[in-house]
Amino acid sequence: MLFMRYFFMRHRNVLIIGSLAALGLVIALGVILIRMTASPPAASPSGVLWTLTSLQVNGQTHQLIPNLAVTLTFHEPSHTITGNSGCNSYQATYQQQNSQIRFQDFAMTAVGCLGPEGVQENLYMQALSHAETLLVSANAMTITGAGGKDILQFSSSQP
Repeated sequence: MLFMRYFFMRHRNVLIIGSLAALGLVIALGVILIRMTASPPAASPSGVLWTLTSLQVNGQTHQLIPNLAVTLTFHEPSHTITGNSGCNSYQATYQQQNSQIRFQDFAMTAVGCLGPEGVQENLYMQALSHAETLLVSANAMTITGAGGKDILQFSSSQP
């Protein structure tokens, strides 16, 4: 017993440092294992050509005009979007924090669209300008706005 007390007193600092080092190693290994088994980051919409598949504005779903592609592409480094609203090309800037998104500074070509094409374009641009959230999973993207009353759904052919 006296020997153990003498040993402990003499080597106390070494034992404490060794114990702390072992604890640090266990924590570091735990962090590495957690990172290795964590789910992959959420899919990014950037650089993908998204095509509108569903348009809901003010809680009302609108039938899309067949063979009239409405598209959207995110350009992440510049925080801009470009696309075609059915009649006109457009661009805007965006701010995103997690799933929250806001589009602003819209610019558009000035091709006059009459009839159903013009109505669809106006509804799409209205919903896009009211965007609040963005969800991306695999080949699907949903932009929701106006307190959930505006919903734009897109698909992509890219994996």
